[in-house]
Amino acid sequence: MDLVQIGQTILAHRKSTKLTQQKLAEKAHVSRYTLIKLEKGTASDIQLKTLLAILSELNLTLDIKDRPISGIPVLGDN
Repeated sequence: MDLVQIGQTILAHRKSTKLTQQKLAEKAHVSRYTLIKLEKGTASDIQLKTLLAILSELNLTLDIKDRPISGIPVLGDN
């Protein structure tokens, strides 16, 4: 899963729980701007702690798995 897919998942779950960006940001103790960037898939500098806080508020988890070598950059690739 790449950053864009993570953002799309967060956006879908936020909307399904009827949370506004502002309310989710407040609950996760992050800025609304950070949440906006994450939902757009452009928060390339997001800290893991921040991502986990947002996921936690949506009752989502982040799983780490081996990925096939495909040449497609994913979250954390530099």
